[in-house]
Amino acid sequence: MNYLIAALVACGVIIYAGWQKIEAKSLALDQATKQISTLEAAAKSRRNTIRLLADLDTQHTQERERANQTNASLRADVATGNRRLSVLTAGLLAAGSASATGLGNAKTRAELDAAAAERIVAIANDGDDAIRQLNALQDYVRTACPGAAQ
Repeated sequence: MNYLIAALVACGVIIYAGWQKIEAKSLALDQATKQISTLEAAAKSRRNTIRLLADLDTQHTQERERANQTNASLRADVATGNRRLSVLTAGLLAAGSASATGLGNAKTRAELDAAAAERIVAIANDGDDAIRQLNALQDYVRTACPGAAQ
């Protein structure tokens, strides 16, 4: 009878130890499942961010190409004389005019020579390019690092 009780106690201890081991494995499995879920969510977020950045890149590339076409057309028109640049000469006498009498508040313009006009157009184009690049960078930061800089 003592052997029977000892055998039952031994079986109980073995079952309890086995149950503890199963419980520990179950907790480890739950933790691993949570980590997998977290990693899958992070991977999904990263894929979405990459897609959004690719869309932004396409959009900014198209905007840059349209601007380059417009700028090339403007430069060509200025170079050929089809388009002229002028400046307001408020208060100055226009070249060839004898006097300012009778002009009143009339505003005159002075036409720029082609070389100066081309340089001004190039400077304006460079400025526009810089603004487009800054906007692209800001869009990138807003997309890649949401909530980073508000």
